[in-house]
Order: sequence, then structure tokens, then C-alpha cells
Amino acid sequence: MLFVTEIEMHKMNEIKSGSAPQAAEDGRKYIESLLVKYPSTTADEQQAILEFLTTASALDAALLTCNETVSEKLKAFRHDHRKRLGITLRSWLILAILLGLVAVAVYLMWDIGN
Repeated sequence: MLFVTEIEMHKMNEIKSGSAPQAAEDGRKYIESLLVKYPSTTADEQQAILEFLTTASALDAALLTCNETVSEKLKAFRHDHRKRLGITLRSWLILAILLGLVAVAVYLMWDIGN
């Protein structure tokens, strides 16, 4: 339990000292620099952009769109990688199947109750 407490204390100290917000800003600036040279980026750099877009806070991801120099490149990147960033046809099918199973279960339970 002591280990968890030390980690929590470290995170609280980062937030108090301002290094956590600074790290987020530095990460966003790095992604902006990668987007400036998109599509001439390497696979590793594209992976870094994907990871940022999927794990960053909504505010950090939205701040990328405010930068006019990268907003068009970001739009192109999202279009080129839409399968990895958004909901695919497979995801919609899985959702539809799950909703169908829930509907069948509710129908069967309703029938048992009467």
C-alpha cells in the first residue's frame, strides 16, 4: 500500500508544480510538429499521432484544431486513419447484435412474467 501512496504523492506534486500541464502542452506541441510535416511522416510518427488522439484529453485534442497551420493536416490525418480513430462498420454490427440480444432477452423475460 505504501507504493500506491508514493505514486499518488508524486502525481499530486506534479500537478501542484505545474509539470503535468506542461508535459501535456509539450506533448501537444510535439504532435503539432509531426502534423506539420504530414503525410511525410514515418510509421512511428503516425503511431504517435494516433496514440495522442486516442489517449489525450478532449481539450488537448481540440486545441490542435485551433492551430491554423495544422488543422487541415489534422483533418487529412483523421480522414486517412478513420478506421483506427472512429467507429467502423464492424463496430456498428457488433452494437446491433448486442442490442438485438438485449431485445430478445427482454422479450423472453416479459413472456415469462405473464
